Amino acid sequence: MASEVTERFWLGRPIPPEVADAHQRGIVLDIGCGSLKQIGTVGVDQRALPGVNVVCDFERGLPFQESSIAAAYSIHSVEHMRDLITFMVDLYRVCAPGARVYIKTPYYTSRKAFIDPTHVRFMTEESFEYFKSPNYYGLPTNFRTVSIEFAMRKPFKYLPAYFQKRSRRYFWNVCEEMTVVLEAVKP
Repeated sequence: MASEVTERFWLGRPIPPEVADAHQRGIVLDIGCGSLKQIGTVGVDQRALPGVNVVCDFERGLPFQESSIAAAYSIHSVEHMRDLITFMVDLYRVCAPGARVYIKTPYYTSRKAFIDPTHVRFMTEESFEYFKSPNYYGLPTNFRTVSIEFAMRKPFKYLPAYFQKRSRRYFWNVCEEMTVVLEAVKP
């Protein structure tokens, strides 16, 4: 099954190998999937739509056992969450040790972050640092940032990394979205 699994938004590439492996180890979630659930995942959404397996308000908790999730996607959903802290605490609770979480969200200086009236927050590359340990709020989470990729607009995507970083920081609308991979660090 893992070789057949491809992903609808994941940068136009096949599913990451560690997610294909996670399918063999346990449950892989697609949180906020809507009707476009990742192949081979358990779709979790707040609305009953085709492809949604679990209907719940995931900002108030996820109905899964502790350490039972092998991996999770959250594609264009965190920017809609009013209570991101409660969500991240419960996501950490249900993640197995080493579980990877794949998050895609508009970058905070992108037009994409502002055009949707249902977006309630704007995310930067530092936003997820609050969920490692120790963290500023004393949260019971320890997510390690594995990687961050930026979808840069032309011509900025052709610049060296140093200039891309400076462009993201100081210019408007040069980066459309970011893809963050987190790993649940547990004893």
